[in-house]
Amino acid sequence: MRLGHEQELDAPRSVVWTNFMDLRRIGRCFPGAEVTEVDGDDFVGEITAKLGPLSMYFDGTGSMVERDEKAGRARLTATGQERHGLGKATIDITLTLHQVLGDDTRTRAHLVTDLVFLGFPMDFGTGLVQRASDPLIERFLTCMSVSGPVPDADADDDSPLDLVRSATDLFGSFRRDRRERKRR
Repeated sequence: MRLGHEQELDAPRSVVWTNFMDLRRIGRCFPGAEVTEVDGDDFVGEITAKLGPLSMYFDGTGSMVERDEKAGRARLTATGQERHGLGKATIDITLTLHQVLGDDTRTRAHLVTDLVFLGFPMDFGTGLVQRASDPLIERFLTCMSVSGPVPDADADDDSPLDLVRSATDLFGSFRRDRRERKRR
């Protein structure tokens, strides 16, 4: 499944680039994730996700497989295995950064994520996953745009990635969209 996200960030391109090159920061900025080891462009990490009362723990490895600072393009790949089950996931993330025309203090970030899930107790369609992932990626990219340490609001997010809450938020947005269309 392929997901695309685009966001304008309140930071120069150089800040976002530097932050995305920090593999540990990537882990700190994504809900439920932690990078536990870094060796050059390779990393080891874990992610915790909740699906209602069910918690899933994944251990994985990955690499920064492309870094082209001049073009503002980086690519990261990772594979994870469910710790207590048969679930597997592979992810390929491509980030492309462009300075906002006429404003060198702002950056347009385009993130394309290719996901492959095997054995998960969920089978969501791409549209549902796209909409549920939008707020998570928005938060991740905003964290990538902050100079210095990861802000406390995001750094203390050791809580699992809550898939039900994301889906509930998503369904709530569907209801709001429908109500707004009825009013027009």
